[in-house]
Amino acid sequence: MSRVPLGHGIRRLLFYQLMLVFATSAAFFAIFDRWSAFSVLCGGGIAAGNALLAARCARRDAQAPERTPQQSLVALYICMVQRFVIVAALFALVMGGMKLEPLAVLTGFIVGLVVMIIIGTQQLTQQK
Repeated sequence: MSRVPLGHGIRRLLFYQLMLVFATSAAFFAIFDRWSAFSVLCGGGIAAGNALLAARCARRDAQAPERTPQQSLVALYICMVQRFVIVAALFALVMGGMKLEPLAVLTGFIVGLVVMIIIGTQQLTQQK
């Protein structure tokens, strides 16, 4: 399989996710403790992994122009199921296996997703 470097958009998304998750983690460290701050970082890591998986799927779809619309739709559904299963497994690992703070993990994940939504919305408005 050929390795394609990350595009500028995903690098920018990951940078903003990292910055906002670190800021949230610092707030949790100041208000609560180190364990909560680490839990926020893990939740943000799950969101970043989700973004990387979405970028990988988009890149794969772009590299297969011979697909019919139906094949592209099936590939999209498969990608979404993969992302869901991986995110669910990571949540089970960090909250069940590592016994991290559930609220802090969810906060980190939500912060990462908010960045993903904002950047995605900006990209859509720029394409018009």
